[in-house]
This record gives sequence, C-alpha cells and structure tokens, in this order.
Amino acid sequence: MRHSHSTITPASIHQEARAALKNSLGFHDYKQSIPVNQLLDLLLFMAASCSSLFATVKRFFPFSHQTASQAVEDNLPSLDELRDRLVKALFDVAAFSRLDRRRAWMLAIDTHLVPYYGKPNAHVIGGPKKLGTKWFFGYATAVLLHKGRRYTVGLAPLKKGFKPHEIVQTLLDQIAGKGLKIKGVTLDSAFDSGDTIHLLQERQLAYAIPLRRKGHGSNARNRCFEGKHRSIRWTEWKTETTRILVKTRVLLWKGRAKTMAFAFQGWSGDRAKNVHQQALQSRRLYQRRFGIETSYRQKNQAQAFTTSKDPVYRLLLEGVAYILRQVWVVLTQMLSRVQGTPKTWLVLSFQRMVDWLVTDLAAMYQENCTIPLTTTS
Repeated sequence: MRHSHSTITPASIHQEARAALKNSLGFHDYKQSIPVNQLLDLLLFMAASCSSLFATVKRFFPFSHQTASQAVEDNLPSLDELRDRLVKALFDVAAFSRLDRRRAWMLAIDTHLVPYYGKPNAHVIGGPKKLGTKWFFGYATAVLLHKGRRYTVGLAPLKKGFKPHEIVQTLLDQIAGKGLKIKGVTLDSAFDSGDTIHLLQERQLAYAIPLRRKGHGSNARNRCFEGKHRSIRWTEWKTETTRILVKTRVLLWKGRAKTMAFAFQGWSGDRAKNVHQQALQSRRLYQRRFGIETSYRQKNQAQAFTTSKDPVYRLLLEGVAYILRQVWVVLTQMLSRVQGTPKTWLVLSFQRMVDWLVTDLAAMYQENCTIPLTTTS
C-alpha cells in the first residue's frame, strides 16, 4: 500500500481503503445508475457503521436498495474467485518488501464462526450452540505473529466436511502462492489431528498444538497427560482414515487452571540448543496465538450486517472487514516508525480509524434527515 500523504486523516483512510478494494476486487460501474467508486464507498460505509445494505442506502445514497443489491450481485464473481481477490487485496495492502519475503515468519491459523439464523444450505456448517443458533458461516484465517505486523495473510470460507488438515493446507498454499515464507505454525486444539501434524512435518514447519484427550480409557493420547510438570515424551498413533503413523514430541504443562499437553516440533537454525528449550519455545509460540483472537474482535468492529444466505456476498462483507483491519495494521506500523513507540494503538485504535472513515463518508454522502408522516397511495 503506497501512501501519497504525510498525515493520517479521515480522508486519507478513506482513500487507502477504497484503493485497496478497487485495485483487487475488479468491480465496475453498474449501468449508469451506480459508479464503481460509489459502490465501493457503499461497502466501506456498511462495514464502518456495522449496518446492512438497506439501512445504509436508505440513509445516505441517492439510489434505491434494490438497485444497490443488483449492482453488488452484478459484480460478484464465483466463491473461489472472490476468495483469491480478497487474499490479493490483503497482500496488496500489506505491501511486503523484498526483505520481508526473504525472512521466515511465524503464523497462527484459526477458524471464526458467524451466526446464521435462516434455513441451512450447503455452505452453512453446524457447531456448538452460540448466540441462539447452532448454524454458522465459517471462515479460516492466517495471521502473522510478529509484534506490530499482525497481518492477515490467508482467508478461506469453510464448507461442510472440511477436515482440519485441509483448512491448514488451503491457507499454507495461499501464502506460499504469494511468495511469503513460513517457518512455524501454532494452532488450537481443534487442529490436533494426526493428518494436520503429518502435513506440518512434511512441510518441515515448526508447530505447537495442544492435544485433546481421546475417550476415557488408557491410550497413547491420554497417556500424554500423565507424568511430571514439563516432562517431554514421544507419542505416536495412526490417523483414522489414512492410517498414517504419526510421531511427535509432547510437552506436559501442569498449570493452575488445567493440565495441557502440547505437541511440538522445533526447527533447524533457531536458538534452541536442546529439546527442552524447543519445548518451552513452542509453548511461548502457542501463547502468542491469541493475537489471532484479537484480529477477530477487531474485524467484528467493521462487520457489515446481513441476513443473506448467499455465501459469496457474505464472504465479500467478511473480506472488506479484514481489509480495513489490514489498513489499520499498516497505518499503526507507520506511526510506530515515525513516533518511535510500539503502543501506536493508543494513538490510533482500530475503532477510532473506523469512526474516522464513517466521518469522511458521512460528509461526502449527506444523510437524508427527513421522515415523511404521510402515507403514499
């Protein structure tokens, strides 16, 4: 993302966000009704105000919500094509330098569920009941675990039957396709399958994954939770479907709240001189994973509202929110370099940036402040 300004203002934030969408999404004018810039501003307005298309158009735009819906639908590609365009937008905003592409990064991967209250379709997945529903649109993301540069570098919609290792493979392939090197991955316990560990071992990646107990009896997995604090052992088991033998080291960590077993693998060339240092380093890597949880909370501050069951439209709204967060990460990184302080989020929080975007858009598209009290026949 190149900057043609020397100060951060609501107008410059608007300019950067709209350019990111325009350069990557490939949207076009809709007939003579809606120019492409207005259409992109509509998407940004929806995201920044956490509003629906209907509510935003009704208040701020001169065209009808039916026309706006048709304009968006006319511009939507297939689900896979939109996914690729959104990932391109995320990388365009991050604008990784040649030096960035030479270094190897640590990565967190996780899934995020958005509640859905309609009739389930092929793109809706089930899950534990939350916020009054057990149906969700799911998305997997990958975030770099580097202080001040927690870019989102992978995004993929989930579908029924998606296995944990398939999610990881999809995101790793996305990142590799963009020329970014990864040296290690941290995941939560939902990814503790043997196929996932086998995939990471094949790609020679470091990993830290908390394991879950399997059943109530004594088996290889449950024995990982026995022993002394900080004890390290080898464990192995065969995957359920492919019957591949998986072998990994496991660190037993007995905390105050609960006992955890971390499957881990180190990497060559790091500072860890023995397996115990690798184990503790892997646990610290897992603790940094919660940076991806923060990205979800921030994304929700710019999440446009919809009840649509169209997976492509929902992915578009999800992607716009992540792009706005990506713009914020870049701006705070610039502030950190200029001001020499790492706590730039105190100067420009994500919510403040979003509020500034609303301010600029509201000044450009004046709100219709009249509500008629008479009925039309």
